This record gives sequence, C-alpha cells and structure tokens, in this order.
Amino acid sequence: MAMKVSAPDGVKVYNISSSKTLPQWLSDSKKKSLKKNDEYKRRLELLQDFRFPAACQRIKVTPDGQYIFASGYHPPQVKVYDLSQLSLKFDRHLDAEIVDFQILTEDYSKAVFLCADRSLW
Repeated sequence: MAMKVSAPDGVKVYNISSSKTLPQWLSDSKKKSLKKNDEYKRRLELLQDFRFPAACQRIKVTPDGQYIFASGYHPPQVKVYDLSQLSLKFDRHLDAEIVDFQILTEDYSKAVFLCADRSLW
C-alpha cells in the first residue's frame, strides 16, 4: 500500500487508501452502479475518534493495510484504528511516553513499544 501525499495551500494531506472501497455486504449489481455514481465517488470518509488530548507523535499502518497504530502523549497512549470499519479498535494507556514502536505481525495482534524510561511494552 502506498500512501499518497498532497500539499494544497502548503499543508500536507496524507491519503492512506489509494481508492475508496465499497462495503462488502453490497450485491455485485449495486457495487457496479455505485462505481459509476459521481456523488458516491466524491463522498468523504472519516475515521471516528482520530484525536489525542495533547498530540500524536507517530502513525504507522500495519503491513496488511487494515489497521493504523497511533501513539500520543499526555497521557502516554496508543490507539489502533480499524480502516474497514473507520473506527477505533482499541486504545491503551502506558506509564511512560512512547519513543518509538514497531508492528510485529501483519495485523494488529503484536506490537512492541519503546518508552522514554527505556522499558519495552
């Protein structure tokens, strides 16, 4: 998955999906008709609860492209978003600020977090 970056008015905008997807539960005939619908193509999809109280430090996408990990601080926390549902999957609070993290599997099941107190979670 390639992340597209555009900079209208000098502000970078990151597009994490290359094209808009149709819901899986739609029939094939309905999917074909929606692909031709201009109003449906121009729709805007937003992730729910994509925010942090103070700031977000790092954002990474899982190798399978289905989940986004985001870490922030005050309080130190990590949030995982499900792109197929456009919603928050879960969030976890940590004792120390996250310096960096790495996703260890194709999905969200394993990740490691390096914290400012030199601990690994």
